[in-house]
Amino acid sequence: MIKIKNGDNQEEDDDNNNNGVIKINAKESSLLEFTKRPLPNEKQIKVFEDYVKTESKDEQIEESLNEIYQDDRGEMVNVGKMDVLKRRGFLFWFFGFIFLILIGMGVFAYIYNNIYLKSSDGKSDIEFSVDGKNEVFAGEEFVYTIHYKNLSNIAIKDVLVEVKFPDNFIFLDSEPEVSQNNNIWELSEIKSQHTGKIKIKGKIIDFRGDTNVLLTYMTYTPENFSSEFKKDASIATIVKDLGMDIEFDFIKTVLIGEESSIDIKLKIPDISFMNNFRISFDPQENIKILEAKNDDNDLSFDVIRPGVWQINKVLTENKTLPIKLKFTEKISDNQNLVFNFYKESEDGKLYKFFEKELDFEVMKSDLNLALIINGSRNEQGIEFGQKLNYSIVYSNKGEAPIKDIILIAVMESEFLEWDTLADENEGIEKGNTISWTKEQIPELENLESGMEGVIDYSIFISELDEIVDGAEYKVNNYIQYSVGEEASVVSENSQSNTILVKINSNLELNEQVRYFSDDNIPVGIGPHPPKVDEETSYKVYWNLTNSLHELNNLIIKTKLPNYVFWGERDSVSVGVIQFNEETREIEWNIGRLPATIHSAEAEFDIKVKPQEEDKNKIMILLTGSTVEAKDSETDDELKETTKAKTTKLEDDEIAEGDGIIN
Repeated sequence: MIKIKNGDNQEEDDDNNNNGVIKINAKESSLLEFTKRPLPNEKQIKVFEDYVKTESKDEQIEESLNEIYQDDRGEMVNVGKMDVLKRRGFLFWFFGFIFLILIGMGVFAYIYNNIYLKSSDGKSDIEFSVDGKNEVFAGEEFVYTIHYKNLSNIAIKDVLVEVKFPDNFIFLDSEPEVSQNNNIWELSEIKSQHTGKIKIKGKIIDFRGDTNVLLTYMTYTPENFSSEFKKDASIATIVKDLGMDIEFDFIKTVLIGEESSIDIKLKIPDISFMNNFRISFDPQENIKILEAKNDDNDLSFDVIRPGVWQINKVLTENKTLPIKLKFTEKISDNQNLVFNFYKESEDGKLYKFFEKELDFEVMKSDLNLALIINGSRNEQGIEFGQKLNYSIVYSNKGEAPIKDIILIAVMESEFLEWDTLADENEGIEKGNTISWTKEQIPELENLESGMEGVIDYSIFISELDEIVDGAEYKVNNYIQYSVGEEASVVSENSQSNTILVKINSNLELNEQVRYFSDDNIPVGIGPHPPKVDEETSYKVYWNLTNSLHELNNLIIKTKLPNYVFWGERDSVSVGVIQFNEETREIEWNIGRLPATIHSAEAEFDIKVKPQEEDKNKIMILLTGSTVEAKDSETDDELKETTKAKTTKLEDDEIAEGDGIIN
């Protein structure tokens, strides 16, 4: 033991008499003093080590006891109180076991489906699709291709591919061969990672613009599975064109007992797959079909039965099927006749691809009247400022003479220039009518049986000043007659065929080639007039105006001379402008132009580099541009062509010079 003694008095004991205790006077001792003392002997050291060991054991025992009697939160446990834990029963262990089984099954299913099969629903492991043409001509042969691929790591079995074809699809053949009913393919098994396809050749016979949808299905069962899975795919194909244009030329007014004619005009373009087909009309009791003569060597047809014609082949672009018929009795004032066009498949099935309904006005009269305008008996279109040429054909089809005939031409319109009327017979103009009696045409006093005559006259459509809201831009025309001294006495069934003439939209193309803009800013580059071996560029401006009707298929074209080059800088307000290097044509394709868009603009650059042989000449820059469109209201094809443009720059008042190459 070490004793530290404080105070002024210090006992000094002999080393032999201190009993193993080292005494230190803390007050009077110093480090130097301490170090000068003699070292402890072995006995003293042993006593000190025993003391240290004893203290260390006591601390370890205390720490161990604390660990035993502390809870999880480090607090001392009351050992005087004992808590007894409840024992887990049978239900706990039973449901715990079931829970472990369910977890194991879920893990197995996840690994099997997502790792081994690569799919949890059995579907995404198969690629299945169909492709083919989205647009075809009627009768054009093409191919649908069904693609499939097994992406899983196992084979699939009991594979069946079924196709539901459009109603107007004609199946021709397939690769591989079909298994059942021309629409089912049995593939048996598709191995892992295997790719395959089915090619189906056929054609569609349908109306222009109709959409045909093909549906296809694959059913299969993955190996080691009992469930059946299904995939589907589809594709839509539109009939973009029939490969022919069909027009009907006929007189709407028919006379009971008189022969009438219907000419079916067929126009076959360069691309067509419909050279043979069948034409028929719905039979009616009071209509008798007369035999049609096959006089046209380029149109081969057979009469299957009255009212049904088989067109064998159309050899040239424009051919006519003449049909003669007779109305034997009148059952109503108006009667419709429906013509149908069919294509026959190899198995004898008929596919309809065109239908036309003709409306006739049926008359029962001895005086037959026919009205013709600009060489046609049908509805037509006309431009503002153009002339209408009329012909009235009258004939006595009865057995007795007809006396004191008055013929009246009715022309209902507010757009006729009556001061331009030209009539050699000098009929009497009143309101919107012209009338002729025996005073103007002596033979009308007594028209003998079988006699006929013609009245010709003309009148101009007025020019367009401005569009008037609510105005009817058309001329309604027909002829009627009366018998007797007064024109007001009109006989029953006394009216001719009616012809509606619609005024076409006011489409106009303004074309300019310029070196300077209206603001006197140069838009061309290089010398003007052009010089030999030097390049000059000009700006071409196209401006379209239209406000009456909507236009469709609107396109503007021009062809550059060989020495004029496309300048590439172009811009349009609507549509797309392109240059074809092979044909050297510039084409501005607008397509549809609503009546609410009154103007459209395009501009582009052209370049010339005159050669020595061009010196002292005026060069033609544009040979003339053409604008074409279809009037949505009149159904007329509109066409206008501009004049040629030269280096004189006829439309540029700012550019100087006479355009002669220097």
